Amino acid sequence: MFLKNKLYSLGKMNFQNFSLRNNSQWLLICVLVLVVFIILWNLYLLVQQTESDERQRMELWALAQQQFTKDIDLNDDVDPLIFNVLTSENNIPMIVVDADENIVSFNNIDPQRAVARDSAFLKKTLERIKRENPPIDIVFENTINQQMYYGNSSLLNKLRLYPLALFLVIMIMGILLFVYLRASQIAQQNKLWTGMAKETAHQIGTPLSSLLGWVSLLKSKGIEEAIQMEKDLNRLEVITHRFSKIGSLPSLKQTDIVAVTLEVFEYIKLRTPKGIELSFHSQIKSKNIPLNKELYSWVIENLIKNGIDALKDKGSIELKIHANQENIEVLVQDSGSGIPKKLQKKVFNPGVTTKKRGWGLGLSLAKRIVEEYHGGKISLLKTGKRQGACFRVELPC
Repeated sequence: MFLKNKLYSLGKMNFQNFSLRNNSQWLLICVLVLVVFIILWNLYLLVQQTESDERQRMELWALAQQQFTKDIDLNDDVDPLIFNVLTSENNIPMIVVDADENIVSFNNIDPQRAVARDSAFLKKTLERIKRENPPIDIVFENTINQQMYYGNSSLLNKLRLYPLALFLVIMIMGILLFVYLRASQIAQQNKLWTGMAKETAHQIGTPLSSLLGWVSLLKSKGIEEAIQMEKDLNRLEVITHRFSKIGSLPSLKQTDIVAVTLEVFEYIKLRTPKGIELSFHSQIKSKNIPLNKELYSWVIENLIKNGIDALKDKGSIELKIHANQENIEVLVQDSGSGIPKKLQKKVFNPGVTTKKRGWGLGLSLAKRIVEEYHGGKISLLKTGKRQGACFRVELPC
């Protein structure tokens, strides 16, 4: 009870710290999203204002053109202000056409290509700027004689590209931030599980040493039950060693994987409910591969026990070993109810479990042992209501 309360307190404290950091990260993301939204909104307003300003400049130019034409027709002197408007420098491309769509004049068009008013380049440019802005009417003697089409200035075109460029930059930064936060989250989770595993090993170690001493005393007095007690305590000692190795790189030795797998199978078979049938099949008699016996045994034991829990005291579990030139394949198949579809893709994530009681650490630790420590691969091969669940462990030879 003391150990349970100790582990619960440790897990609760670490989860609270992790939750606080997670909330701070989400707060930072919300602030960044708000800042980006404000920037994009102000860019949008700037583009709209620039469009309005350019429209007003073109309307003013059209009015100046009307007055200039009227003064010429009446042989009056041209107002300097009107002349200044017509000749002022701007970079807005414009083309004036008559009622029959013939080009009358143009301005701010590439002079080297616009060699003639009926050139293909001018007509193509006219079709383009028609799509950019609505025309401005130029009225002579209360009649619309001409229309002026104008395009967007280079400044406006650049301003319109800025939001897209900013959006792309933000997307890239967002992806990098997501990858960073995800990696940080995984690192924090790994640190949590590692700390809890080492704390478990530490807490079990002290009473285990004492119990082994008492068993030795009972054996010296000829009590037969002490032999079985010693086996169970030795098993508990192996489990303690497993927990103590989590978080550190274990040593791999050439070990017979068939013998180790069979040893785990026979140990669990003696402690399996009578309604559950366990079977073992191997294509090979023996095969030495780089292996950490304690941690590999933990993986197989965890997979078999998960199958036993899924069967609810009735069904069958098959343990198979296949081999080829590149790797060894260990399959654990149960005849239970399978894994729900919503959990199949995240069954190896920490905290994910189908049990009412459990922390969801077994498969996540198994994945780490197989993939990070042994360079192998563990996967949910198949699952379904009528076919149970089949896990596959692949280890390199």
